[in-house]
This record gives sequence, structure tokens and C-alpha cells, in this order.
Amino acid sequence: MQAASQALADMDYLRCERLCLDALTAARDNRDWDAYARVLLPLQEARRQRRITAAEGAVRLGTTTLDSDPATWLDNLDPACLVITHPHTPDTARTLLQSARRQHRMIEILYADNLSDADPWRITSFDGPPCTSAIAAPPPPSRERWSHPTDTLDPAAWFLHAAESLGDQAAQHATAPPGDPQRITQLEHALLAVTDHEILHQQLAHAAKAAAHHADKS
Repeated sequence: MQAASQALADMDYLRCERLCLDALTAARDNRDWDAYARVLLPLQEARRQRRITAAEGAVRLGTTTLDSDPATWLDNLDPACLVITHPHTPDTARTLLQSARRQHRMIEILYADNLSDADPWRITSFDGPPCTSAIAAPPPPSRERWSHPTDTLDPAAWFLHAAESLGDQAAQHATAPPGDPQRITQLEHALLAVTDHEILHQQLAHAAKAAAHHADKS
């Protein structure tokens, strides 16, 4: 965690995130829920900064008309945000995001289970619990084009709203009571749907603290 804190101070957010995830694994294996809760603070901040950075880059809402090889869509784009739509699949979204993470790139990806001319758009998880959030489609002029957040249409704001809405849906899958370590497992799973969701991190910290308190009383 000293290395993670230094990476955060150095604004090396992706390295900080990786180190925090390693620390979470160690704390979970040792059932050290106090340590687990402490790790979540720098993890949440690193992911917040990753999201902010990605939203300051190129943004594309919809891939219905994007005919090139999906593996090339994000070439030379870092940071960037992308919403993938039909005819492309959740597997496309998952593969692209995994590739971006391996390459340590500030890329955020969502999947909409619809064509880009639909309204509403059905933002659907491609990892974590199965969940969907139906939200008003982005304005037609902002669809199917690479744009920048300085555009008057502000596609990044729409992307961030969509991610927040999906994370809210994922949070509902955590049904175990406070103090039960199963709630931690459920919230970890929910975070896979939207890894930078602020409230999910906060709920996970509360669950870890409750589990620590319960263990102390046992």
C-alpha cells in the first residue's frame, strides 16, 4: 500500500489501481476486513481519476455504422470512451476493455443492447451481474461519430450518466445483510459491471467495516 500511495501521489493511476487490487486480494484472503476497507480509499480515487481522464479524451456513442475491425477502433486513442451498439456484441465490448487494461490505457467502454438509432438505449453489463439500465438516447447528432468533450453536445456527460445508471442497477444485486462477508463478495461482483462506480466503492467499504465489527464481536 505504500507503493500504491506513492503511485497515487505520482498520478500513476493505473499502477495505483493494480497495486490496490493486489492488496485487496491479500486482505480478503486473510479476512482482514479493516485493511480491506482502507485499501478502498486509494482504489476509489485512482479509478475516479481514470474515469475523469478517459472522459477528457475522444468519445464515441454507437458503433452500428462502424464497419472496421473492432480491434482497430481504439488505435491511437488514449484516453477515450466508447459505447458499443448492435450489430456488435457484449463479447466485443469485453474483449476491447480487457485489451485496454492489459495495455494500461485510459479507456472506458459500455455496451448498449440496441442499434444506435434506438430510443431509449439499453445500457447492459458485459461483466459482473446481469443488469440493464434504459436511458434516453444521446442526441442524434452526437451518435456514430468520434467527438471531444469540448463539443457543445458534451457526449462525455452522457457517457458518464449512462455508467452511473448501470452501476446503480448493479448495486441492487448486493442483498446479503451488513456484517455478512457474502455482501462483500456480492459488491465486488457488482463492481465488475462499472469498475469506477463511486457508490459501489462506498458500499463495499461499509460492508468491510461491518464485517470487521462482526468478527471482533465473535
